[in-house]
Amino acid sequence: WKYRPGGPATLSERQQKSVLEIKAHRQKVLDTVVGVEEGRTDDSTSFGEDQELVDDGSKTSFFGCVCNVANTLLGIGILSLPFVFRAAGWLGGLFALLTFGVVTWWTSILLGRELNGDPRPRYMFDSSSYKTSLPNHKQPSFERVRAPIKSFPAIAREAFGQKGTILLSSLMYFELFSCLAVFLVSMGDHLQTLFPNISMSNHMILVSVILMVTTAILKTPKLISYLSVVGTFTTISLVFSVFSTAFWEGDLTPEIAEQQLQQPNPTHVYSPPYHSTWISAGLPIGYGLVAFCFSGHAVIPTIYNSMERPQQFEKMISITFVMVVICCVMVAASGYYMFGCTVSDQITLSLHDAPQIDAAAEMKVLTWLMIITCFSKFSLYIFPLALGVEEIIAPFIPTDKVMEMSYSLIKFTLIVSALFVAIFIPSFSFLCSLVGLICSILVSVVFPAAAHLKLFGPHLPVWEKVTDWLFIIGGLIFAVVGTIATIQ
Repeated sequence: WKYRPGGPATLSERQQKSVLEIKAHRQKVLDTVVGVEEGRTDDSTSFGEDQELVDDGSKTSFFGCVCNVANTLLGIGILSLPFVFRAAGWLGGLFALLTFGVVTWWTSILLGRELNGDPRPRYMFDSSSYKTSLPNHKQPSFERVRAPIKSFPAIAREAFGQKGTILLSSLMYFELFSCLAVFLVSMGDHLQTLFPNISMSNHMILVSVILMVTTAILKTPKLISYLSVVGTFTTISLVFSVFSTAFWEGDLTPEIAEQQLQQPNPTHVYSPPYHSTWISAGLPIGYGLVAFCFSGHAVIPTIYNSMERPQQFEKMISITFVMVVICCVMVAASGYYMFGCTVSDQITLSLHDAPQIDAAAEMKVLTWLMIITCFSKFSLYIFPLALGVEEIIAPFIPTDKVMEMSYSLIKFTLIVSALFVAIFIPSFSFLCSLVGLICSILVSVVFPAAAHLKLFGPHLPVWEKVTDWLFIIGGLIFAVVGTIATIQ
């Protein structure tokens, strides 16, 4: 609304007040959502663009920041990592995991330097982003190239102006909406394993109705955020369950393939070899799934601003990414070793359905944990998305009562739209891969490199400029080609 002729001056006092109230409410919602992504349920940090970086005694320790970043990256995307190996083979899947892990590690480093306002390593500067560099006998004292930046949208605004901010926001809102469909599909799949007599579509419809009631009653996601702590426990349980089961049970693929053949009308017929070394055709969907798993860069500025000692940011990111990649490789390799070409696009489904695994009760608990995690994340993600839409239409709403009704209608429309997408594209791996290729690569690879080049171009060495251009061009090409290949 503020870009049309006349701008805000044409709005009534009530409409301008509504817009300001929506922005303030959206800020609280974003604080809660980001806090949950980091594994918190308090309000100790803010996602906002006007956050002041002051030491109020609520800063996060080095270990706490490591846990926050790891919790952000090890989300629901980890479920599909064994399917990456099924699609691309042992070496192909490992290649996709390691290369994308290295790329996103480096772009995370770049984001920290952009927030610091200088292309040099963060440890060279004082702990406060608003002070001059720290004098040191071993290091020279120097000024930052630019003023420090506070948030992810502010990086886009500094580098590419208002149009860049709008484009980035559009991508992130599209990713939020796509995640709603992903969560519905995952809940439908897991519920069907528990109640096979009910179809997956009916499960998703039932969940959608419950979500409509829940989001209509709750004005903010604060209460749901406490339930989302289950997500951290679920991730730890999942990594331990997959690795320990693979260690004790070994390769179950021959037995599962033989059981499939003994069924009256087998849906799939598997023949040796059950494990492949390299499958080039599966690399696009494999990279998309890995990109979806490593998509957490929008939360990095909040974690950076919350650190007790921001000079340790790059060390913290490096340690975290090593831990995350090790966990991802463990889950991917263990799941593929156990189930081979029979593995589902969500490893929990394969664990639950395998009759050879003598831990039925434990697998049911893990399945319910996944359902609770997806339900809480769906409820959290829909709030900022609905508020973003409400902010756009606020200037055209005549009364506060209509505004309140419109907010409920927006959430209802978003849930129904996500349900339609989930019913017509009921494939967890396909949806995750598309989101990863379209959104995650652009937000987590292309944008940090492009902003780094735009903000610090004249001050960068040749190798960093070449690396930035490689990430930009390579990321764009892979996003387009990979999306086309995945759809085909």
